[in-house]
Amino acid sequence: MDVPLLVVGDHNIHNPLSAPLWACLPWEIGSSTPYFQKAAEAGFALLNPPREYTTFPLVGKARPSVIDLAFANPLLLPLFKSWEVSLPSIGCDNVPITINLAPPSLIPIPGRPRWPDTDWETLSPLIKKFRIPPAPACSSPADLDRWMVGSLARLTALLKEHTPVSRPSHYCKPWWTPQLTTLRREFHKASRLARKHGTSTLRDVANISKAGYFKAIKATKNRHWSSFLLSATPQTLWTEKRFAYGRAPPRFPSLPGAETPQQMNKVLLDHFFPPKELFSSSPRLRPDRKAPPLTNEEIATALSTCSPTSASGPNGIPYSTWKQVTRVNPSILLQILSPLVSLGYNPACLKGSNGIVLDKPGNPPMSPLPPSG
Repeated sequence: MDVPLLVVGDHNIHNPLSAPLWACLPWEIGSSTPYFQKAAEAGFALLNPPREYTTFPLVGKARPSVIDLAFANPLLLPLFKSWEVSLPSIGCDNVPITINLAPPSLIPIPGRPRWPDTDWETLSPLIKKFRIPPAPACSSPADLDRWMVGSLARLTALLKEHTPVSRPSHYCKPWWTPQLTTLRREFHKASRLARKHGTSTLRDVANISKAGYFKAIKATKNRHWSSFLLSATPQTLWTEKRFAYGRAPPRFPSLPGAETPQQMNKVLLDHFFPPKELFSSSPRLRPDRKAPPLTNEEIATALSTCSPTSASGPNGIPYSTWKQVTRVNPSILLQILSPLVSLGYNPACLKGSNGIVLDKPGNPPMSPLPPSG
């Protein structure tokens, strides 16, 4: 089928795939195998976790078993989050089953390179051998743009290839430790047993686990904050202040005639970047014979004034990485930038930038923007 499909039911069959510890009789395997074979042929996956029983007989000598099964087709499987029997019994031998589904994010979280962890030991020999192809002679702006984009793309790909990538999540916490993971697992395990059986002893154990878990979180946070303050530097004062005062909710400054972010974006662009008359550019770029050549010392001096903690550009590469590239092979940036200086041209790929509109809480609405000069 071309739609997400979930098959849930009291199949009343036993199979080793759903209950590995169950001693299945031959006739039980024979009656259940066609169901599992048909599900496998259609691409359905069994959602039941192993050793999670769904039936607990109230009388007799029968054992707990797994007869309630759930299957998901390939289109529904990415939406599946968890399957659990943490709810109390409903008065009969069947236990309610909770199946949590959540739609995946339409825009996946992009990978974030961890530039401080770049493998420079492997990358440095490759950077030393890296060569920029010569710029086209008497080229047009389009030719120079293509040469610039291609050269930077090759260099950027080489840098990112040797840099590990992490996918940030809103669950990531810098103070989290493996000990908290263990305490969290034990706390939820004790809570499930207390809800399932409801005895006073299990409830006391669950309360003790909960108190110990949250106490450990508080102690871990305090240790992390103390360690962060001890290693503070002038460059991290802004981060410390933000952590101490908390983060303000996202706000948008008010502009006349702009109520939505899209409208505000248009107003700001029209003001700061008004449409201008387009002039036909020269079909060929001629080098200026009087232009002084660019030197490695000028590039090193310009990079020395750039902060390694400042926001990176659209390519995501910080200044600390560019400084290391220049130390390993000073000729790379010289070969890229020298034709631009001699031709007096700024390629389109270097005109992109990242920006954000800041608004202090409590400020009055912004007045109408004056005409730009």
